[in-house]
Amino acid sequence: MNIVLIDDEPAVRDTLGEHLEEEGHRVRTAGGGEAGLFLLEEEPADLVITDLKMPGISGLEVLRRVRERWPATEVVLITGYGTLDDAVEALRHGAYDFLLKPVRLAQL
Repeated sequence: MNIVLIDDEPAVRDTLGEHLEEEGHRVRTAGGGEAGLFLLEEEPADLVITDLKMPGISGLEVLRRVRERWPATEVVLITGYGTLDDAVEALRHGAYDFLLKPVRLAQL
């Protein structure tokens, strides 16, 4: 599976990215929403995993843009600051899932 992983925390990108690669997936990482969308413009992905709260473009905005431009791409939002309202909004906008940090690797 071709995955784009977007998170402003390098440790999260490194840990999740390495785990997903060990599982046989191709992973491209970005430190923010703009950079992640640029990666998708270069080559669409099967799955986007994005942090909810980031400087610049939020994960919800990434979700909205992915749904518009690449409707077949699934989006999973992750956050350390999630509320039930955030989860409902993400799912209402078409997110595949909403996970709280620290993400257990088995969840992916």
